[in-house]
Amino acid sequence: MQINYKRLAWDIFILLYSGLFFYNCLSPYENWFFSYLYTMFLIVWLCKEYYQKNLFFQPTYIPNEEHNYLLRALFALFFYSSFVFGIITIVWWHKYRIVNGAFLPIIGIVLLGYGIYLREQSFRMNVKNRETILKFYLSIGFIIFSMAFGFDSYFVFIYALCIGLPLIILQVQHYTKKIGVRIYSYKKEEK
Repeated sequence: MQINYKRLAWDIFILLYSGLFFYNCLSPYENWFFSYLYTMFLIVWLCKEYYQKNLFFQPTYIPNEEHNYLLRALFALFFYSSFVFGIITIVWWHKYRIVNGAFLPIIGIVLLGYGIYLREQSFRMNVKNRETILKFYLSIGFIIFSMAFGFDSYFVFIYALCIGLPLIILQVQHYTKKIGVRIYSYKKEEK
């Protein structure tokens, strides 16, 4: 495996900068530590995805021409705004915290880990079918809801429920339709 030094240097910079930035941003507030750990685990995973040239919110085994770029852009906007809203909940929107304790951020860390595990499992499946796509987007669902728990924010929970979940459903429908069309066209050619 060849090392990509530019991506590695960028990841190291992002990790160091984020570690210091979010420590300074969150540490003055009550019950910040586990939300900080959650944030850093999320950033480490995103850096890993960047280094491997993966877009974490789309299946990489689907050819580029079959992606819906509008859905992709909307989901990216949703995901990164959820991250911002989660941090804002801790810093300014204290009344939007669910319990303001350590319990929910720990659940968020567990959900994030499980979502990443499911995502990796979907990439290892030999057959690329509806089940693979469902498993992939189930993992993304765990990851987006982990943000609500990781940041202890019912605003992010409602945001994920009202915006994130419908976007996931639309993407599942889009990709299963694309796979169905591709399977149908292969069967048609065999006749």
